[in-house]
Amino acid sequence: MTSEHPESHATASTRSPTVSWFELFYDLVVVAAISLTNDAFLAHPSLENAGLAVVCMAALAWVWFLTTLYNNMFPGGDLLRRLLLLLQMAAIAIAGLSVDQVHGIDNRVGLLAYGCALAIVAGLIVWGGITARSRIRTRSLVPILAATAICLAGAIDSTSRSGAYLAAAMLASVLPLLLTTYAQWSDASMIRLDHLRERLGLFVLIVLGEGFAQLLSALHFLGTIPRSEVFALVFILSFAVWWIYFDGTFSDHTVLATVRWRLTLLGHLTLVFGITGTLDILVLLAAGEENELGDASLTYFVGCLSLVLLSFALLTFTAKGRLGIHGWVQLACGVLIVVVGLVLVPQSDTSTDAVVGLSGAIVVANAIIAVWADATSDRRPWRASLGLALRGEADPPPVEGSPSRPPV
Repeated sequence: MTSEHPESHATASTRSPTVSWFELFYDLVVVAAISLTNDAFLAHPSLENAGLAVVCMAALAWVWFLTTLYNNMFPGGDLLRRLLLLLQMAAIAIAGLSVDQVHGIDNRVGLLAYGCALAIVAGLIVWGGITARSRIRTRSLVPILAATAICLAGAIDSTSRSGAYLAAAMLASVLPLLLTTYAQWSDASMIRLDHLRERLGLFVLIVLGEGFAQLLSALHFLGTIPRSEVFALVFILSFAVWWIYFDGTFSDHTVLATVRWRLTLLGHLTLVFGITGTLDILVLLAAGEENELGDASLTYFVGCLSLVLLSFALLTFTAKGRLGIHGWVQLACGVLIVVVGLVLVPQSDTSTDAVVGLSGAIVVANAIIAVWADATSDRRPWRASLGLALRGEADPPPVEGSPSRPPV
């Protein structure tokens, strides 16, 4: 990890890794809050709660992204920054606790907390510009402050329309920042691509780790593992997702300067939601609580897992510049899983194991194809590329005097 003292972007961009320890600490709190969004749906499955879970997860992930951009453009570890981020972490946690419509904190308190988290982002960007002596355009802060005002209005409103206010705040801040402000920051070379890649990758890792934490927590007091096959599937499926992401999508062959980063950020948003929902269902199955899962929850599992593959197809396109074989396979398998859900889930004689097992096998097959396709990007024969992918080996050093491979 790098030190948390401010440094120039030219220096920071040549050092690896670029993520500070405090950023990892921050991620843990955000991922814990995001995991509550799916939990709220699983506790009370309904179409309304599913939509609310999506909006709340997107809102919390958006604050994480804004804060990541701040740390990206203005690296440092001064005391004021850390205190403000601690306050923001507390606000994010409170917002996450308000998602549950039955047992959670009052929605208006959650909106107030979310508005505070956004206001802290705006304050951090201003402070970063002052300490780095970098000019920050006022209009880049307007969307964040407008979203803050919408949240505060929702907290004051006594009617139960918190979801509408949250969605409005998201639209008010996401669209202007991604469509215009991000491009201005990127054109001014204010964004460190290596840092952004590491932050996104670490966020995915922590989401996967949170799934294991929930699994062990669910099994801790049972004294046994009711469904050992599902327990094993959690590990296999998590590894497959990790493998697709790090060895098949954002591998060492990825050229960061050519990545379509704005689409990549949206792809990570859907990917994180899909991973979290998939692992939540598997945890309940591993703990032997399948009787509590109706058709709605099983359909939710199929939808989340399909979303994972469709997100990977989008990320393949943004990272590689084209879908390629594995991108098309991911698209097709994402649709296939949806079809499996629509056909099998409504049937009374369909077992949960059949749906989960078949879906898991599809994801594992996609992992092998994705990693193989990435390995063939250096134009090796397919047998050699598949062997390297399965063994996890890096490119062998070139033999002196031998012709070099064509550039990727």
